[in-house]
Amino acid sequence: MARIHIARGGSVIGVHEEHAVPALVALGEVRRTDHWWREGMRSWERVGATFDAPRPNPTPSPATPASRPAPAAAPARPSKPAGHLRYTCLRCQHRFAEPKVEKEGSFLAELFYWAISPVAGGFYTAGRVLGTKHLCPRCGSEQLNDEPW
Repeated sequence: MARIHIARGGSVIGVHEEHAVPALVALGEVRRTDHWWREGMRSWERVGATFDAPRPNPTPSPATPASRPAPAAAPARPSKPAGHLRYTCLRCQHRFAEPKVEKEGSFLAELFYWAISPVAGGFYTAGRVLGTKHLCPRCGSEQLNDEPW
């Protein structure tokens, strides 16, 4: 079996055998929000999207009568993200590519300070950048979880 790398918060936390990951998820050592990668993959994937914890007694699904399959629609191509991160709001669980950005202060005041002195303008601009807030576009929460695409 292949050895896979598990990452949390941007750093690798361990290397495990692929067949052991569902058990590690069940034990809580690996979270479903962690990411995994193995040699040959193009990008990291979320553990919860690929590996599930083993279920003790899986219940068989009841047999359903065969129906005529619906015509297959063309798969929708996801739009190319502008950044390398994808966000999840921890309050409303909304997933999105671009957060709503709010900066403190005003652009006109920034122009005024730049007109007075480049030093004053630089300090005001730096203060605006440091005070930038990334918000959920749906509920306005600052509690966001970012993960790589």
